[in-house]
Amino acid sequence: MYIYADVVLIINIIMNSIILVLTAWTVGITYKTWRIILAAAVGGCYVLVSMLPIMVISHTIIVKMTMSLVLILVAFGIQSRRMLCLLLASFYVVAFILGGSIVGWLYFWQSNNYVNTLAIDLTNLSWKNILWGSCLGSFLIIGIIRRMVAGRTHRQNLYQIKIEYDGQVAELTAMLDTGNGLYTAIGRKPVVLVTQYTVESLLNEDVIAFLRANKPEMWLVNLTQCADLKWLSRTQIIPYHGIGSQSMLLAFRSDRLLVSSKAGVIDIDDVVIAIYSGALSEDGTYAALLHPQIINELYKKEGASICA
Repeated sequence: MYIYADVVLIINIIMNSIILVLTAWTVGITYKTWRIILAAAVGGCYVLVSMLPIMVISHTIIVKMTMSLVLILVAFGIQSRRMLCLLLASFYVVAFILGGSIVGWLYFWQSNNYVNTLAIDLTNLSWKNILWGSCLGSFLIIGIIRRMVAGRTHRQNLYQIKIEYDGQVAELTAMLDTGNGLYTAIGRKPVVLVTQYTVESLLNEDVIAFLRANKPEMWLVNLTQCADLKWLSRTQIIPYHGIGSQSMLLAFRSDRLLVSSKAGVIDIDDVVIAIYSGALSEDGTYAALLHPQIINELYKKEGASICA
């Protein structure tokens, strides 16, 4: 058997680059192309060196795991212990799925029933089989694995909350929105964005009639038409800056907010609730967006923070 070092190195650089890029995508972190290529080249050199008869130690589990860790550090730099473990786990999952996809592609198209035929095919992999197998594996990783990771992260950002106002209580699911930068103009208090449907369960008939009789863009203009003077005394106008636009949100001060999570329960008085006329979640999973400053109170006990 003849081994062409240049071919082995090129194939390994290409495959390692694909694996590292997919690893970054599944975890959801940014990366630098030159670091990916450098790490892929380091991995290719390791494969070449491991082919030498005197380098039997390079085939041990300890060396392989150490080399995987080196590739992660070269590709993504120094990370936290948690992120490093996540990257390493994702690296192996991606590598196994990608390798299995290439074998699966060969098995799917072979017409011979003998097992040794597949073994012969594996020792004579063509560029075509590697390409199509890699495309199949990439599709599985991007379409399934990343969605699973994103879904898990999404569920971790959901909190059960209770809003109290004027003797009424609304229990709902809220999502942490790290991009929520809404604050009151006076006092700079964090604002919780809640859907109109949920808010109406807290308000009396006069306020509900006002909200439904006017379009959302006319709430502030016709605010004096509302007959509930108590509610009017609690209303506030919240400046809102969107992408390429500026607007105002109608909000009011509630009596109390309870937020529950595994870290504990936080009880906040005098919380400002902004009313959103649309749907915050397409599937109805949550009906409010929590301000990160509120959630930080839950994690102060553990010395952690989610605010940048």
